[in-house]
Amino acid sequence: MPKTIFLILAFLLSEILIAFIFAIIAQLFYHKIGFDFKSIFKGIMERLFLFIALSNGYSQALTFFSALKLATRLKHNDQTTQDMEGFNDYYLLGNLLSVAVAIAYVYIYQHFDNIWLLKVLTS
Repeated sequence: MPKTIFLILAFLLSEILIAFIFAIIAQLFYHKIGFDFKSIFKGIMERLFLFIALSNGYSQALTFFSALKLATRLKHNDQTTQDMEGFNDYYLLGNLLSVAVAIAYVYIYQHFDNIWLLKVLTS
């Protein structure tokens, strides 16, 4: 299987897994049940942006990404303190996981030929 096809399939499968993980996190911290497809799409676009930027050596994209995320979440003053704490925990954990996944994508992309398991799966 060619490297490009394998990477695309791995990306799609991992994004499905991430959607389930985020649904569990949302239920635990934010008491939100079900899938929010708008959030799933935004998460995929965020990780794709980070992947493209980081794989091209633009590490300052992490700062840009963080500033954008902060700016989009500034207006949440209308909720109770308990709701805000749950939301903040969910938001922080979600962003850390999302950035970690994007960094993992970049690592796999850049070191694909050196990872034994990937060589076995694609040969």
